[in-house]
Amino acid sequence: MRGAPAVAAPTAARKSDREGIVAVLQDQPTLDRVQAIIRELQLDDELNLEPTLDSALRRVREGGNQRVLMLDVSESTAPIAELSAARSVGGSDLKILALGTVNDVGLFRDLLAAGASDYLVKPVSREALAIGLEKRGGSTGGGPGAGLGQVIAFIGSRGGVGVTTTAVSFAWLLSDRHKENTVLLDLDLHFGTVALNLDSDPGSGLCEALEQPARIDALFVDRATVKVSDTLRILASEAAVAEALMIDAGAIDVLLYELRRKFGWVIIDLPRWVTPTQRVVLGAASKVVILCERSLAGLRDTIRLQTLMREHAPQTQVMLIDAGASGERATVGKSEFEKAVGKSLDATLSHDAKSTGSATNAGQPLPVAAPRSPVVREIEQLITTLAGAGETPKRKLFGFGRW
Repeated sequence: MRGAPAVAAPTAARKSDREGIVAVLQDQPTLDRVQAIIRELQLDDELNLEPTLDSALRRVREGGNQRVLMLDVSESTAPIAELSAARSVGGSDLKILALGTVNDVGLFRDLLAAGASDYLVKPVSREALAIGLEKRGGSTGGGPGAGLGQVIAFIGSRGGVGVTTTAVSFAWLLSDRHKENTVLLDLDLHFGTVALNLDSDPGSGLCEALEQPARIDALFVDRATVKVSDTLRILASEAAVAEALMIDAGAIDVLLYELRRKFGWVIIDLPRWVTPTQRVVLGAASKVVILCERSLAGLRDTIRLQTLMREHAPQTQVMLIDAGASGERATVGKSEFEKAVGKSLDATLSHDAKSTGSATNAGQPLPVAAPRSPVVREIEQLITTLAGAGETPKRKLFGFGRW
């Protein structure tokens, strides 16, 4: 009992001692207004300008104790993902002021749900800026995307390491055994096999959504997702190989937001190739699972993926999984691999080619086709680590109240 006050006091002090403003701004008039308000209110905050959100978040992560983050999303193709990332890095005590040119109450609500403390329409009035920058007692921010589901992305350091099998099994166990409201998203639009693995028709909604983001809303998501069970839906595609898709870079941001409104968990099978879409997904994900092949090429590409995550999604928790299989490629020793990547492998998934093949041919998730496979137990442990799902299932009904 006597130890509690000693812990609480420094915590409270840290919250009240937050000072400094970091800003990512696009125009000189807004900067002039910010500087004028700081002088007018006689704030003792130091104003730090950063050219990008990545550099601003790096400043926060590297020990910055900023009180306010100002982020101009006027030219952003993924404002929801950017605000979610900022909230994840800054925590609940950071006040996040989003600035933009669109005056729309729906957008205002969406940005607040994604993590913004307030949204100011440019040209920003002095009064609005003064209210946003003034110091107030209590918490300054909302939750990290309060009310939105979590995103977990699965990606492989090389092909053939079992990313789809793992993502499908993870989503199925999370939805079926733990009764979590889950959607499984396959972003390999031409060659994805999530629908095949679940003996389902992929439909055409995903391609339509990514090519025409204006169509994406709650009703569209409800119609485009394919029902696998009462707690699991999939969103996939099977675009013609000769079809060149004209994907809007901001479409995945809107789509993920709508999915997070409806589902407690968004599980993504993410292709390895680097695209603007991939970077938005990584920025929106709370956790990324990299299935590592312990070959020389797998080592190289694991390091490259780690670098990508540090530069474009510093707020995201990265988990390295030893995929167990390297095909005909010579393996790198585990200790040598871990030394090269700079951290221990977080877990191992056994190589069970027979059970995996049987499950794929049957169009069933691995836990159904081969419930005694060691891989199933290992994925259950992965769920406990990533999703915190214990013995007692939790019911999450994110977003149902908005339908």
